[in-house]
Amino acid sequence: MDVLVAQIIVTTISVTGGALLALLIDRGKGRRVERIAEVNALRLLTIEIGSRRALSPEQSASPLSIDRADPDSDLNRVMRSVVLLRKEIRTARKSLRQRSAAWNPLNYMVAACNIFIENVDERPSSIVSELEILRIDLDALLVELCATDPKELVYRPAGSTAYRRPSELQN
Repeated sequence: MDVLVAQIIVTTISVTGGALLALLIDRGKGRRVERIAEVNALRLLTIEIGSRRALSPEQSASPLSIDRADPDSDLNRVMRSVVLLRKEIRTARKSLRQRSAAWNPLNYMVAACNIFIENVDERPSSIVSELEILRIDLDALLVELCATDPKELVYRPAGSTAYRRPSELQN
């Protein structure tokens, strides 16, 4: 009888231990997959912000057309670009883990886009100065974002690669 009880106890401990070990391994894999998804989303976002033409310093160097009626005016093109960028930032946020350090920079990026959109919508003639402010804000937030995972994320200033040839990007 004692041998039977001992075997039941050993079997129960073995099965429970095995199940717990399998659960821990699975949980570890799940966290790794979540982390990889987060890093990939953030990496793509930094590349996208770096290559955004509307944020390029060259964009605000020349006079911008601000005719709201013309769908191809600089005003409408830049506004569409910033609205799309805000959407891409929100999409990247969906890939963040619950305790990710990237939440704050991404939330502030969305806020910076919102402020730009509201200010330019209210005063279209301010588009050049508002673009510069947005670029400065996004640059600071990109530095903060890349600092959350310096081994994986490469800082690229907003708009810095928009007009660079592939051969120039390798340097």
